[in-house]
Amino acid sequence: MSQSLEVNALLERFDITPEDLAALKRCGDALKASGKVDAVVDEFYSWLGAQPEFSIFFNSQETVERVKKLQKTYWAEFFTGVVDQKYVDYRVRIGEIHAQRDMSNLIYFAAMSQFKVLFGDAIVSCDFSHGDTSTAFNAFDKLAMLDTFVTSDQVAQFARRRVIESGKAMLEMSTPVSSIWDGILLLPLVGIVDSQRTQDIMDKSLTRISEARARVFVMDISGVVTVDTAVANNFIRITQATRLMGCDCIISGISPNVARTLVELGANVGEVRTTATLRDALQLALAAIEPTGRGSGRIQGEAGSR
Repeated sequence: MSQSLEVNALLERFDITPEDLAALKRCGDALKASGKVDAVVDEFYSWLGAQPEFSIFFNSQETVERVKKLQKTYWAEFFTGVVDQKYVDYRVRIGEIHAQRDMSNLIYFAAMSQFKVLFGDAIVSCDFSHGDTSTAFNAFDKLAMLDTFVTSDQVAQFARRRVIESGKAMLEMSTPVSSIWDGILLLPLVGIVDSQRTQDIMDKSLTRISEARARVFVMDISGVVTVDTAVANNFIRITQATRLMGCDCIISGISPNVARTLVELGANVGEVRTTATLRDALQLALAAIEPTGRGSGRIQGEAGSR
């Protein structure tokens, strides 16, 4: 559990004091004795039945009754004045359920607002002095805000995890290292390349080189949007790593703008072999693995470079 969801930290952050919890307990005792907790939940579901989300999340009266029962237990616990780690963990679980069911923030916050109104009326109807009523109102608001935060925070975390997982899936699809000839691998890159993606490129490329026992690796960057210093240096690191595995690397698709950028940035291209087009790179790759009059085994000289 994250530090922000540790019970004592939450109580401190929302300024919920022992006096607040004691006021909630006194209020809860009065509400439960008069049956008003159950009455509020029943009234809430009359309101919820008129909302468009009702038909989405409740497909039978049996489901409605089951959830109403859970809701009554929730509020009965709320008014005990006991907020411990178990209490917080239960709210965390509720947030996870909301996220999994794709419940909108709109209906959740509207529901909490409706409960505030209904319980506010119920608290006023209790036989409290003015000071006790005001204290109970403030305590209710604080703990309801704590509950709302915990639940909505879990929804937000679920959404972030889904975005990260989707990004990883897209990253998998955006690094298609393919065998195009016996001993030759090709990786066409498209779009934006950042440091995270170049690390993934290196990992995938070296793994495929090992699996395919490739002798030439062609990385085509003609579809890359921009190249900065970090990306250029990472490309150079990739070529160095492939060379350590006994595989030649050719970077193709070097446009005039990219070439000018590399020069202006002072990137250390060293012995990196580059070509202007993918066709030139493939010709070099084939010449390296097929015995010809120009030699075999490794890429020959600078004559074929572009």
